[in-house]
Amino acid sequence: MESKNGNYMRQKIISNLFSSGVEKLFIVGIQFLSSIILIRLLPRDDYGVIGIVVGYFVFINLINISLENIILRDHKKFDENLSDVMSSFFVFNIYKSLLFIVIAFILSFVLSSYYDNSNFIYAIWSLTFIMIASSITAPFTIYFASKFNQKLVTKISIIRSLMAFILLFGLFISPTLYYIALKDFIVSIVFISIWIYLAYKKLDFKISFKKPDFNFLLKTFLTYSLWTHLSGSISNFIYKSDTLFLSFFIGFAVIGDYNISLNSANIANILPMIIGYQNSIALSNCNNEEEQSKVVKSFLVLSVLTSFITLFFYYFLGELYLKLITGQENNESIYFYMMCIVLSLTLIKSIGNNIDSTIRMLSNNQKYFFSVFVPIFIFTIIIYFYSSYFYGAKGIAISNVIVAVLWIILLILHLYKIRLLKLYIKGVK
Repeated sequence: MESKNGNYMRQKIISNLFSSGVEKLFIVGIQFLSSIILIRLLPRDDYGVIGIVVGYFVFINLINISLENIILRDHKKFDENLSDVMSSFFVFNIYKSLLFIVIAFILSFVLSSYYDNSNFIYAIWSLTFIMIASSITAPFTIYFASKFNQKLVTKISIIRSLMAFILLFGLFISPTLYYIALKDFIVSIVFISIWIYLAYKKLDFKISFKKPDFNFLLKTFLTYSLWTHLSGSISNFIYKSDTLFLSFFIGFAVIGDYNISLNSANIANILPMIIGYQNSIALSNCNNEEEQSKVVKSFLVLSVLTSFITLFFYYFLGELYLKLITGQENNESIYFYMMCIVLSLTLIKSIGNNIDSTIRMLSNNQKYFFSVFVPIFIFTIIIYFYSSYFYGAKGIAISNVIVAVLWIILLILHLYKIRLLKLYIKGVK
């Protein structure tokens, strides 16, 4: 029986990995083609505006609390009253989306006035539409993925990306950030509508704005979501705040160049992110420590291997890639920024993502937050500020690597402290 269960789980994991791989590879291809259109058609200053706004949205993510992430760990418990659980998460995310809209109005006024540039308004609303769509649909995507139905999640994600790409061709007629915001609004409405329809058909979910179960939401928030949210916000800050710090000291054009390298390097996130997420799903379906040990070691090997392949690709083909998306012969500075960011991502993603998902699923997230994320957050603010002040874009690019090394050290130390390192080293005797 145990062998049959192991084989069943292995098949499901492979199926989920394959579906995720197809999804991400498709998205990477779309992002590559989209980058060419955006970089070549939008003025470089406008592209810099997008980078700055992304940096400010790091702080907005502090209130983007994803209570539904607990589904990844406790989906088996929720099956008994799934309708009520989904309804509570849905209504909470509607309230949260209304808050995003209020913040978007305020931030649009503040940034457009501060930088004396009305394009900040369109960039802010573009990201707001995307964030709202992801928030409202998150409970459904997490639940289906946790139940090894990544195939469905992949199909809808591909539809979303393909629609966004097709509408992007409108930039040939109107190469403005206003059009980008309009495109993202249309795509978000369609994306939300598809998921609500599928939730109704497959989960018998019905839209209801009745009072959610606040006791359940509060318990979820205090025991799990608060700490995973705060640690996720810090991770997001580390990955995306570069351009925010640079905006204090250098011009939009250089920030535009750095934003190209940042977006190009973020492709290195794709495969390790898939592996880390599927590692969490696999752990949530394990029945004992022996299965957990096999899962984490297998995923660690896979993650390290894919990270080395990613680094190899960028090192040898990175300059050609930048030439294709920028249309420029000389991309020396952008290439340097990109390789620093890629090196930091492959370091933290090859080892860090795997350890992170293991700690989140099998230990106390509050202790994890204070032991790892608080010190790395403080260190990042200090080094990002001073490196961008004294050395500009090159300084903050190098700082990415330094932060990644310290992050991994803190993760391993915490893993040892909570006695989960044995899952990686010896397994179960």
